[in-house]
Amino acid sequence: MNLQENIVRIKEMMNLNEKLEDIKGVPLYHKTSTMRGLDIINSDSLKGSLPSEDYLTLDKRLSNTKTQRAISFTRNKNWNPGHTIGVGLDSAIEDSNITFVVDKDRLKTKYVVEPFNYSGIDSRHINTHKNEELEERVLTDEIYPLHKYVIDIIYTGDNLQVQEIIDSYLNR
Repeated sequence: MNLQENIVRIKEMMNLNEKLEDIKGVPLYHKTSTMRGLDIINSDSLKGSLPSEDYLTLDKRLSNTKTQRAISFTRNKNWNPGHTIGVGLDSAIEDSNITFVVDKDRLKTKYVVEPFNYSGIDSRHINTHKNEELEERVLTDEIYPLHKYVIDIIYTGDNLQVQEIIDSYLNR
């Protein structure tokens, strides 16, 4: 089998893994780049970034937490992040090829998980369209060990080595 056939075979297997009915629990999705996804796998943790002071003046709920950090998830499996993914990070992300699927019910046993709409915190912002992201956030600076909460990792890239790393992580 040549490389192209292997890629097609892996993508077919990934599509089998992506069936919503196969996922146990209530899924939440955390989309990220391949490089950041590999960093998450290597550290077995998701880390929240510290928002700006300006943002914290708007988001009173977050500003009143111990760590003033949150980790964002979406309930929409097919959400296309476009320009919004990675906003607030030191550098823009290269792609959005990795999606961590985590079990919301398991997360709630240790972390505060709440529905959230970023466009709703600024009273000066008038939202005239429906927000399709259906976001949730976990109020913490870190989810560790992440593997306890991961149901699946969806990879849409074509690097076989990355897929092997993901498979190894999932089969711990």
